[in-house]
Amino acid sequence: MRENSKVLALKYRPQTFDDLIGQEVVTETIINSIKADKIPNAYLFTGIRGVGKTTIARIVAKALNCPNGFKNKCKVKCDNCDSIASSSHIDVLEMDAASKTGVDDVRDLIEFSRYGPTSSKYKIFIIDEVHMLSKQAFNALLKTLEEPPKYLKFIFATTEIKKIPITVVSRCQRFDLNRIKSSELFKFIKKIKEKE
Repeated sequence: MRENSKVLALKYRPQTFDDLIGQEVVTETIINSIKADKIPNAYLFTGIRGVGKTTIARIVAKALNCPNGFKNKCKVKCDNCDSIASSSHIDVLEMDAASKTGVDDVRDLIEFSRYGPTSSKYKIFIIDEVHMLSKQAFNALLKTLEEPPKYLKFIFATTEIKKIPITVVSRCQRFDLNRIKSSELFKFIKKIKEKE
């Protein structure tokens, strides 16, 4: 897809930590943990719709799998970052729990997790709307979440944190994303207007 023919929301979707607006504390915490090599087994991003949960999940996946990811030096130039941005990376699997809620879907994930990454450092599972998983699916996920292989990382996104079992939440590094201030949004939209 040519850059000019992209929908504006996709064209200007943040691709690096530097591109994010309104989530500076979250960004700084994640970058520092990667630099210190204190990477959690699972990240959990929660907040209202539209604050960037899935976008940040992809940026974290890039930061973990790109040699220059957390330094923000890779601007979608390497194969890892490019394929993660286009949702086609073989080691970064995205799943929408709103449509795949069952225990069999999670068992497929767990089976897939038994094999190490093919072309990058980590195998990463991004599960959007994770609160939609069934109780049985959460139970199946819990064992892998407690003792994952070193190469496996989970990134969860949810709008309804209260629906996630506390046993799962307690095994994640949780980030509550704030609503972006209207003044920051206005500045961002103004920049897009000038570029367009």
